[in-house]
Amino acid sequence: MKNTELAKTERLDLDAKPTTGGGAMAMIEQLIAKGVTSDNVAALKELRGMYIDEEERHAKRAFAEAFRAMQNELPAIAPTKIVPNKDGSTRFKYAPYDELMKTVGPVMQKHGFSATFSTKFNEGRVTSVCTLIHDLGHERTNEYSVRIGSGPPGATESQADGAANQYAQRGALSDALNLVILGRENDARDLGASVTHDQAEDLRQRVKDAKLNEGAFLKWAGAPDYETIPATRYERLSAYLKEKGY
Repeated sequence: MKNTELAKTERLDLDAKPTTGGGAMAMIEQLIAKGVTSDNVAALKELRGMYIDEEERHAKRAFAEAFRAMQNELPAIAPTKIVPNKDGSTRFKYAPYDELMKTVGPVMQKHGFSATFSTKFNEGRVTSVCTLIHDLGHERTNEYSVRIGSGPPGATESQADGAANQYAQRGALSDALNLVILGRENDARDLGASVTHDQAEDLRQRVKDAKLNEGAFLKWAGAPDYETIPATRYERLSAYLKEKGY
């Protein structure tokens, strides 16, 4: 805050205990109690900006703390629904979105989280954007893209579009929550090249520095080694390590 603006106001008692909050809010309450005038309105605006910044930092800290607590309670997800090949053999298994939410929804709500989704279509690809929202207002988005294939055997074009959209939605939610999918879904529609050499080395070193279980990390990343981690997952993996301080 500019000293020149505060100089225009009456002297604030910075040691006074606020009635509803601390920091900038305490100073705002003091100004209001003394009466807002043309001389101190500019200072009030600056204090309001400080208060908003304080609230945003508080919301981010609360999000990170709640997310860590939630992580300790989220179970590994076992894919249960079979997608067959034309000959009836199993193509792959996946966890349907409704079953996924039955498992993780109560844990999310317990820790103050909810999720919303939006969808983007572009050149044969569908991208689901999952926004993870905490009760105190901070939010984080995660995108997951898949190719729009032919869908299950006998599916119409609309059904294929819907299947791809649901697959992208499940992927976006799984990545947003750092879910461990047992026998990670292996649909060939997953998009993207692998991370670059520098990105692979970056993740390897940070996992080592954080003393994480490398096998578990790679399993969650959906790759047998760092070099084959999908490029679309690098930002999410990097953010996860950053939350742990690495």
